[in-house]
Amino acid sequence: MKKLILTILFLNSIVGFSQEKSEVLIKGIVLSEVNGKPLENAYINYKSRYRYSMTNEKGKFEYRYKIRERDSLETIELTALGYENLDTIIRVDNPKEYVFEFVMKPRFGLNREKALADIKNGEINILESSGIAPVFYKSDSKFAKKYNVNFVEYGCEAIAEESLYEYNKTVFEYLDKKYGKKWRKKIRKDIVGLNEENE
Repeated sequence: MKKLILTILFLNSIVGFSQEKSEVLIKGIVLSEVNGKPLENAYINYKSRYRYSMTNEKGKFEYRYKIRERDSLETIELTALGYENLDTIIRVDNPKEYVFEFVMKPRFGLNREKALADIKNGEINILESSGIAPVFYKSDSKFAKKYNVNFVEYGCEAIAEESLYEYNKTVFEYLDKKYGKKWRKKIRKDIVGLNEENE
């Protein structure tokens, strides 16, 4: 009886070991280039398998790729709302563990550096993303003329909220320096980043 139990335990460990050996572990973290923070709900698509994983609130993901007989390469594509897609190719013909740190760029290159470059070029833009029906008020044109700014509406384009925030925050710093805080009382209150700045 003792030999039977030992044989079963031995076979069980061999099966467990061989199962571990027949997979590729793919894990990592996805960060935003805008602020270096983890991106939640980014999709990681394993194209040949039609499978995906998703990042958690800490930007982390993990996927166990079971190796098939004819596997050799796998394309991994990352997508996140408001960011440029990113992809990479990995070998999947042998058991291995991949640990990635992906940094995703915002669409349209919207970040602090872009805002500083625009300001330097005399293009003082305040960015908005109102959705499918852009919202403009009469007071917008009056404000734009007085403070020499442009309101740029992205409508239903997928723009990362943190991109708009970082860009606008930089413009707000410029306006504070040039006009003091008085402009803040005259601008519409639904501009991304304005409420965060006032808190």
